[in-house]
Amino acid sequence: MIFYITASLDDDGLNQLRSLGEVRYYPLAETKSLLGGSRLVRALEGVDVFITEADNLKARELEQLTSLQIICSCRGNPVNIDVQTATTKGIPVIHTPGRNAEGVADLAVALMLMLGRHILQAESALRRRDPAQEMTMMARVYFDLKGTEMWCKTVGIVGFGAIGRKVAARLLPFGCQIIACDPFVEEGVMAEHGAGKVDLDALLAASDYVTLHVMPNEANRGMIGKREIDLMKPTAYFINTARSALTDEAALCEALATHQIAGAGLDVYDKEPLPLDHPLMKLENVVLLPHIGGNTLEVTTHQTQIVVPDIVRLIHGEKPHNIMNPEVLGNFKFRR
Repeated sequence: MIFYITASLDDDGLNQLRSLGEVRYYPLAETKSLLGGSRLVRALEGVDVFITEADNLKARELEQLTSLQIICSCRGNPVNIDVQTATTKGIPVIHTPGRNAEGVADLAVALMLMLGRHILQAESALRRRDPAQEMTMMARVYFDLKGTEMWCKTVGIVGFGAIGRKVAARLLPFGCQIIACDPFVEEGVMAEHGAGKVDLDALLAASDYVTLHVMPNEANRGMIGKREIDLMKPTAYFINTARSALTDEAALCEALATHQIAGAGLDVYDKEPLPLDHPLMKLENVVLLPHIGGNTLEVTTHQTQIVVPDIVRLIHGEKPHNIMNPEVLGNFKFRR
């Protein structure tokens, strides 16, 4: 069997696959080149298993591939794969939910600390100080940039899946009170993770920090708009490391510009990268990052540990844990 891999996998996972067949490993991190169209079709001729993160495998390509038996997208939501066409052809599509949960949770907490302690402003004051006005700089930092501790702060987590739960676990040792909103998670489950269940309006009104960890869909698009922002405390901070589609970006920008809320930490935007002339770029009370939430070295190991065991399960006739189209399994048998 032949494995064609453009996602990054660790050595343990690659060696496990090599024990099963031929591995053609061309990770995007090294090639810096996405496959697509006829190039992708040519690359996948005779291939049994395709493991990718960013390459687009759509209906036109899938219809031309006769040997492909398993598709693996190293993403939580495999938008780069035409799952419907794969299902029609009886091809299981494996995905990797939670592969970046640790990294995103780390970043969300880091943004809270950066905002609460005015880290960017303090660092800028130190770097850009006038040598003749050093005491003035020190006085400004001491009086105008006095920070707040996480101790006894209320953090509202919107979305209490894998990432939301890891955020809660990181914050509890700080002495935070955790509240969460998620219609799909029962109160008892939240309590097991140290969070109290509330509705969205109550969460917004009570929280010192609001952090989003929701998978976007049509039902929750723009769920944080002007009405919701109006419910927040003027001292509250807003964190979005999920998706920009969850927010009304213009309303958030206006609230930050007028200091209706204290600040925000953002890793996602309506247009990426964020345009240099965007109004958010002019604000000092917002930390802006270029969508780095899941960009860690360890994600390679996380996604390897999710996807490789599922491939092995499918090859051995067992049910995988993370499959987008389980309806194909009834008639699926891996051809060796």
